Amino acid sequence: MRLSVRVSPLMEKWSSPLGSIEDRLIRIPSTLREEFGLSPGLFLCLKDKSGSPLSLQVSTSYRKDAEDNDKCVYVNSSTYNLLGVEKISRIQPADDILVGCDPEFFLVDIKSKCNVSASHFFPHYGEVGSDCGLAELRPRPSLKGSELSSNIRELLKRAHAHLHGRALFNKRDVRMIAASYWNNAAAGYHIHFGLPQFLLRMTAETNSFLAYIVSILDYYVGIPAILPEGSEDFKRRSPRFGRYGQPGDHRYTLMTLEYRVPGGHLLRHPVLSSGILAIGIVVIKDILSRLNMYTDGFTKRSPFKGYSDLNFLYPNLPPRQEVCNCIVSEDVGIALKQMYNILKDLSSMIGYKDNEDDIITYFDYVLAYLHKVEKFSEDMEVNWRLVENEKQPREMAVLQSSSQEGALIL
Repeated sequence: MRLSVRVSPLMEKWSSPLGSIEDRLIRIPSTLREEFGLSPGLFLCLKDKSGSPLSLQVSTSYRKDAEDNDKCVYVNSSTYNLLGVEKISRIQPADDILVGCDPEFFLVDIKSKCNVSASHFFPHYGEVGSDCGLAELRPRPSLKGSELSSNIRELLKRAHAHLHGRALFNKRDVRMIAASYWNNAAAGYHIHFGLPQFLLRMTAETNSFLAYIVSILDYYVGIPAILPEGSEDFKRRSPRFGRYGQPGDHRYTLMTLEYRVPGGHLLRHPVLSSGILAIGIVVIKDILSRLNMYTDGFTKRSPFKGYSDLNFLYPNLPPRQEVCNCIVSEDVGIALKQMYNILKDLSSMIGYKDNEDDIITYFDYVLAYLHKVEKFSEDMEVNWRLVENEKQPREMAVLQSSSQEGALIL
């Protein structure tokens, strides 16, 4: 298989209705898809010019591109520069789920304690951009949480360098702050799952499947996501302060399911960022595997008539209202009671062993924080090591309990 690669002007972030989502796509005309058996929605494993993994999802080509040349595959200029070649000869379909995210953070004037709009410093589009006044990271998706977390670190370094080299407001001490709620504004850490395209067709049947998937995500991802916020950074999840990021909050396009319950607090430290991504990867893979089994490869109608039927898939799944109460409560005490059951179920899911270290480290920190043994600094520059200053305190990447017993034992 040897395919010519072209840049499509229609796939640029400023010209495409999908915006930055085009970064994760390779658009292939129907003649080539049929010839090589590359159906839309399939994930392809490629290499960038440095030899690092680059995962792209097959999509249909724009009509104008196909009419111009239906013997080429199309990407945007950013992806083309990463590939660094005019032809690709080795394409391996992925047998895993592509995961992405778009975490948001605040820019705060430390002296006045007021938020500063990120639009003063970053463009609307781009891997480091602005969204409604918040700074937003848009890392390239990956098949592995560790790779995605590394991408986040590089974007944070870029944001930090740009912010500190700025000309505007250069006499004001503007800092990067990771929180779910700050000065009457909410920030999210949305996780994107590259599901098979037929699950995202916006039909009554697929809407039903997505509702079940999101309900399961609320328990196994949503509850762990709010635990590091504690009872301090609770306003985003509380119904008293809005409906953003509440249980069940999601969006989907023709390419991805965007799960919107996790908050921006998770960007505070790489342990939290890597941990929640690892949990999300394990859970979504397990959900799709079980749904696939119950529907004979998604060829049969869903056997579930309502939320309570999901106990066929996950016997330990609590009633829906109980899950919702755990997430929206301003006190994480009731959510904490679910932690051991959640971790026990996670340990039996597909892909857990590949993500065990990140997940255990995440829950170790949750316990240490909630029992007031350990708390991460609010300083993102220190936590992500964005600056090299030996006088600054460094956070431990791997936490242990005060008794030095190490990781959780089930």
